[in-house]
Amino acid sequence: MTDRARVTVYINPASSQQLRDVAGYRLADGSPAIDVVCLFAGNYAASEPPYLRANNNDPPTTSPLNPSIQSVLDDGSVAYLQQQGLTVLLTVTNGWNPVGWSQFTSESDAAAFAQYLQSDIIGEYGLNGIDIDDEYSTGSPNDTSLIMVTTIMRSIMPDTVISKALWSDASDFAATWNGRTLAGNLSYGAEMSYGGPPQYRLPAYTSGQPAANLLTPSQVSCGFWANQPSSDPSADVAWLQQNGYAGFMIFGFEDQANVDLTGTLVNDWYGAGNWNPPT
Repeated sequence: MTDRARVTVYINPASSQQLRDVAGYRLADGSPAIDVVCLFAGNYAASEPPYLRANNNDPPTTSPLNPSIQSVLDDGSVAYLQQQGLTVLLTVTNGWNPVGWSQFTSESDAAAFAQYLQSDIIGEYGLNGIDIDDEYSTGSPNDTSLIMVTTIMRSIMPDTVISKALWSDASDFAATWNGRTLAGNLSYGAEMSYGGPPQYRLPAYTSGQPAANLLTPSQVSCGFWANQPSSDPSADVAWLQQNGYAGFMIFGFEDQANVDLTGTLVNDWYGAGNWNPPT
């Protein structure tokens, strides 16, 4: 068996059982085949608490999360996955409102949002951390906002996972804020442009800039999605292994096509017979 991959799945669970089943996929040695579960998603859609609002706050609501996410946060499913050795994150995306991850101009506003994530989301539901999906804001972005808010998050939650869906963010990685960089604040990330070979997608995050602005290959995974398929998944996996990258991410694990794709990638990485569904 080759070195351990970090296998990440994004899922909007149709039921608690579907989410818990993620822990049941096993490698031939009996260990979990999936390492990180990103619950997709919370919507950052309001300028005051609760900053996360169900259905992008349309219609207006004070419920922070869509019912499919809220139910699995309330019923013990997070702890169940963690007890099986999985890391559980909430993906937080922007919600078609002027606020967003890249829209902070005030350190106090960024701090209030970070503290909300710590107390009302991570602490409240026992999550391992937050996954950032910086899309769908209608506000004006700036290059230092993400660095500022993740610096504050890292300060108040030093052991919490902060991951990022990597896409269209070159300016964020090139910038600095108070001597900090985005790369220096992240635990890891997965590139999500989908479909193209990883050798044309991933090196932008691991080479060509000062080291402080870069992630290491072991922090970067390659994203896959059945709706935008790779022409040669086996070749992609071989390149990731040969170049020391972390592994792979699969979007939409609630759909069987993406479950099947995960199995293909796991067997390509570890060898045939290493994708074993729950019994």
